[in-house]
Amino acid sequence: MDLFRLLFIITLILYILFVLSFVFLEKRKTNSLISWLLVFIMFPFVGFLIYLIFGRNMSKKKINELFKTRENLKEEVKEKTENIYDLNKKDQYKELSKSIDSLELTNSLSETGIHFNNEVKIFTDGEAKFNQLLKDIENAKEEIHILYFIYKNDNLGKKVRDLLIEKAKQGVEVRLLLDHFGSFDVGGKFFKELKEVGGKFSFSYPMSLKNLQLNNRNHRKITIIDREIAYIGGFNLGDEYLGKDPKSGYWRDTHIKIKGAGIIDLQLRFLYDWKNAGNDDIIINQDMFAKDKLGGDIPIQILSSGPDSQSEAIKFAYIEMINNAKDYIYIQTPYFIPDESLSDAIKIALIRGVDVKIMIPNKQDHIFVYWATYSYVGDLLPLGLKAYIYENGFLHAKTIVIDDKIVSIGSANFDKRSFKLSFESNAFLYGDKIGIEMREIFVNDLKYSKKLTLEKYKRRSIPIRIKEPISRLISPLL
Repeated sequence: MDLFRLLFIITLILYILFVLSFVFLEKRKTNSLISWLLVFIMFPFVGFLIYLIFGRNMSKKKINELFKTRENLKEEVKEKTENIYDLNKKDQYKELSKSIDSLELTNSLSETGIHFNNEVKIFTDGEAKFNQLLKDIENAKEEIHILYFIYKNDNLGKKVRDLLIEKAKQGVEVRLLLDHFGSFDVGGKFFKELKEVGGKFSFSYPMSLKNLQLNNRNHRKITIIDREIAYIGGFNLGDEYLGKDPKSGYWRDTHIKIKGAGIIDLQLRFLYDWKNAGNDDIIINQDMFAKDKLGGDIPIQILSSGPDSQSEAIKFAYIEMINNAKDYIYIQTPYFIPDESLSDAIKIALIRGVDVKIMIPNKQDHIFVYWATYSYVGDLLPLGLKAYIYENGFLHAKTIVIDDKIVSIGSANFDKRSFKLSFESNAFLYGDKIGIEMREIFVNDLKYSKKLTLEKYKRRSIPIRIKEPISRLISPLL
């Protein structure tokens, strides 16, 4: 037997052993397991490399470390602060719970419960959002905390960086945390001057040649300024999100600015992520959190989920909200790949006669995700779903509004990756004031959308009919 044949046999045996170990040792859901087995069979040997880059999740050891860090920080915060874990106003909570059936579950899933009396401003346009953000950064006096999934090395990225440098020179505490995969084109050199003048910069879950893991990325988009202002939503940071990319065109997204005690959970979330990035420079005390004193009238709670969470909090909240919907459910999402539990919840709502509308983009930034989305939407059309394709640029908003009472805005897409694999945060807002405003925004977007009827879907072309099952088959991997 020649050396080449021997090496091939040894490699084949090792590959088979790897596949067997994957089947018996990896605790994955059946559909994900089957999809990966198909990759291993269709792309022998190469499938192993695909798995190393796209398939691996955080080790149990790393997840346990993250969870332990978070729990230890929670205990430290409890010891060194007063009542931030018990800020619910009993009378207001009791009154709100009369009209929000899902309140008890979502309240138990959030870090510190519901915070009342917040002011909220909604942004659906990148220019307006970043103009306001730049003004608020410019007016910062004490502290700026920023966390983004994508930060681009372009005009907007440089403008924000240069402003942060100026604020750091003025003595403002600047901390910038970026996901390493999403913000691969910026790094130590780009932020060198920021660090030289006292600003702090870190990558969340840094990648290297030894660790090319693309799962479990920090997908959050959060900013907290002086413990008085916070931003959360779907916009990343770059010129593309101002509508300056010819490929994407106008960028339609949703972000909110919060004033009030609702920012407490966002400050906590940043603290956890900053600590998990290897930083230990924040002194925990009562002063690092917002005071519950501002005079708005919108109740807010922040739900976060990810590999370091014991529950899929955002998904569970969606299911509960959908199950309790009485009149309508309006969803905007660039990616619609629900698991069986969410799909069934929507089907049941449709059967109950709830008006369910879903709006998705007409452009594709991830081809397989797009056609999987199209397929899952098609499944629901026979049950009465009203589906709309947004035509005025790229729709990236991740929002739900239900019955003029409940709104969710954040970073989580309506897919399995957001619910289970990525680190996400959403703001859940209550009351008819914010509910009506979000419903009107959705209705206005209908002017720029085309309805996808069941008849149109049945007439889809042969290439689309081929793309859909392939995309759906690998959707557990997306």
